[in-house]
Amino acid sequence: MEQSLSSRLSLIVLPDADGKETRLGSFWASRPAVVVFLRHYGCIFCREHVAQLRKHQESFRAKVAALVAIGLGDRLYAREFSKETGIEFPLLIDEKREAYRMAELRSANLLHFLKKDYLSRQKRALAAGPHPVKLLAKNPFQLGGSFVFGPGDVDRFAHYSGTFGDNATPEALLAALA
Repeated sequence: MEQSLSSRLSLIVLPDADGKETRLGSFWASRPAVVVFLRHYGCIFCREHVAQLRKHQESFRAKVAALVAIGLGDRLYAREFSKETGIEFPLLIDEKREAYRMAELRSANLLHFLKKDYLSRQKRALAAGPHPVKLLAKNPFQLGGSFVFGPGDVDRFAHYSGTFGDNATPEALLAALA
């Protein structure tokens, strides 16, 4: 029998910008958790996504769900990203891409800039607020994903980004918590 994604990710331990390490499964051991994998800290779409999640943070709390983001890059980038975006939920760092590989998150390529929805997504992100593009990470072509797990090692929702700016909506994540 194949293990659930939440079960496979459960034992991975990742640090935050201050070096405090947390086992991923601790977020969904006793309550549901929304786990968002960001592309990289300089990504305009990731900044937009975090802003959307922040706007709905009280709704996630009302559903007694943990909210956690995972990003690529080092502590310096993570600290700067947290400060600039005003993120109030845990932001963990996966420099070795261990959790990204375990979650089987895809990578894009240069052709993704030519996809028909790219320009409309970019315009949407720019119109949504000041989400400036910053320095690129080690792997700027890494794509993200959003998941809802738990309580326990139960997979409730999975959204694998197909291209840049293809993020699960907060509404879809909240609906998975119902």
